[in-house]
Amino acid sequence: MSVAFFIKLPLSTIIPPHMKIQRPITILAAIFTSFFLTSCNSGYNYENGVWIWVSYDESAGRRVKLVESADSETFKILKNKNYAADKQAVFYLGTKIEKADPKTFEVVTDNGYAIDKSNVYLDWSIVLFADPKTFQHIDFLYSKDKNDVYCGMIPLQLNKNEINEFVVTNKDDFMSSSKSSILLSNFIEFNPDYAWLDTLNIHRVIVGEAATGETKTRKFKGFREIKADIPKHLFHYKQ
Repeated sequence: MSVAFFIKLPLSTIIPPHMKIQRPITILAAIFTSFFLTSCNSGYNYENGVWIWVSYDESAGRRVKLVESADSETFKILKNKNYAADKQAVFYLGTKIEKADPKTFEVVTDNGYAIDKSNVYLDWSIVLFADPKTFQHIDFLYSKDKNDVYCGMIPLQLNKNEINEFVVTNKDDFMSSSKSSILLSNFIEFNPDYAWLDTLNIHRVIVGEAATGETKTRKFKGFREIKADIPKHLFHYKQ
């Protein structure tokens, strides 16, 4: 259901006094468009016998994506409305999360982390080698379990002491949920030390480039370790 309402205001209320008004109709149309788009929420809808994911943006307006292979009779939207599940699969933003078990699936944060009996997930991807029983989100796109610390889905390969020592050093809340999703081939091209990822059945890599963290002896920007010869101002964000 759509509800529209109008409030009569002088143009001086919404147009700064110094602005010369040449096309008031265009201005009012832009205001209405902005109101319409911001009042529309993305989400799952059931239309014409199928489940769809609906999203909105300023350039294309309403976008519709079919939730493929969804079982209509058992399909349900989860408490975090970006997720849904049926008797055989779990979906995030309308796309199936491969290997996710709907019987044990649980969303654990608001920025894309979830677990089931076998895996830890970030958006649609598995956090590589993470243990769901001991998994903890730290801050930004850093998380940890009994075995390692992870940036996005990439393990940092820390030892036990370093896992306990690790702290997030970036305190910029505006960037705390930022993440990069990169094609695997492109990721390996720029990070050849991670060529071993090509042996796994993954297509994209999700990392948190804005995150910074450290142990007592090592520093990291995202998933990359910062060596001592790199200038300090390239590692630390301004607080």
